Amino acid sequence: MVTTQAAVAIMAEILPGHEETLRQQLERAGHDGENNRVVTFHRLSNVHFARFFVMSAAQDLQGRPLSPRLIFVADVDGPADPFLVALCALASEGLDGVYAHCQGYPGRAGLLDFLRRHTIPVTAAYTNTIGRTVEQIRQEEALRVAIQGFLDRTAHQWRGADPRRVRAAIQDFVRTEPTLAWAGRPASAPDPAYLLGEWLHFALVVGAVIVGLPAVVVGLPIWLYLLRRHEKADVARDVVPDDAWVQALTAEHGGRVQNPFTSAGFLKPGLLRRFTGGLVLWGTSFLTRHIFNNANLIGVKTIHFAQWIFIDDQRRLIFTSNYDGSLENYMDDFVDKIAWALNAAFSHGVDYPRTSWLFLEGANDELAFKRFNLNHQLLTQFWYTAYPNLTALNIQNNARIRAGLYGPMDEAAARAWLRRL
Repeated sequence: MVTTQAAVAIMAEILPGHEETLRQQLERAGHDGENNRVVTFHRLSNVHFARFFVMSAAQDLQGRPLSPRLIFVADVDGPADPFLVALCALASEGLDGVYAHCQGYPGRAGLLDFLRRHTIPVTAAYTNTIGRTVEQIRQEEALRVAIQGFLDRTAHQWRGADPRRVRAAIQDFVRTEPTLAWAGRPASAPDPAYLLGEWLHFALVVGAVIVGLPAVVVGLPIWLYLLRRHEKADVARDVVPDDAWVQALTAEHGGRVQNPFTSAGFLKPGLLRRFTGGLVLWGTSFLTRHIFNNANLIGVKTIHFAQWIFIDDQRRLIFTSNYDGSLENYMDDFVDKIAWALNAAFSHGVDYPRTSWLFLEGANDELAFKRFNLNHQLLTQFWYTAYPNLTALNIQNNARIRAGLYGPMDEAAARAWLRRL
């Protein structure tokens, strides 16, 4: 049985005059080591990451006012609605204090219905490894630590020993250690019903694309002409971000193994940009579900989860991710490896560096792209991670350690497996 992950997003309007109070409340909670002034997320065993952040009041491209928003985003094991039920059961007091600052909040008794009504669709989502639960990640880290402890205690026995003998001793240790009883079996494989469902979804989408191919062939030249016309007319202001803002972002993203990334911006006006942006994210959703679903996002291996969310009738896009390392390294990783994908997904945003034929130029102007990125970032007032000291590569390595407990290995394979410890 595969437990898939759900991307949850909830958006509520903030009451007039409450924005700064709410922001400060979330910041205080975010600085709490247990994150328990708002939500005791650690009591919910299926939450990978969660965040609250405030989007300030703004004006759209036509000068119309947009109210301030409170956004909640989470990545969880299992369906979204049971998560909301459990969330309200365990954290209604803290959530009541947060959503009391929001328009139309009916009080604690109506919290669950309020969250359901304000849940918004996630346009596309990325999960580092679909089916890998919080429980599995924590257990496999505990397995690695236990094996490492066993090897440290018995190190004198293994100097110059055949790697297969060392591996056999580890297998015996795991079998006889009560706390590792769960490791006596490999991680669950996807059941046939799940695999069939995924295959059918893949086949139906590909089939629909093939059926629509004649229309695509006819419409493609027109779309390319209009796209290039828009690109040539684009005005991309290259605004140098304020030093104080850069320092605030750097402080938020400094000194941790993992970090949150939150950004938002307006889409360029016109049906072409809305259509193209929506089409690209539809394709992104398909690819992250069927192709890039196992520890690799087009070559980037430092991302745990990511969400793309259209709001305000597709006039604005929110992007969130949970990543490893520093902000600078995060941006470098994307620019160096998948600048073309950044262009496809984000070039429809106002002031994005000018692209050519959707995929070219744009983020290849590294400094301009980084300035654009910094100007569109938002501070994440409250952020939770279930395994703060593990990188995505650590998690993948731990899974391979567990898998290496089973099956025959020759000397070279056993030596390579031991190097993972």
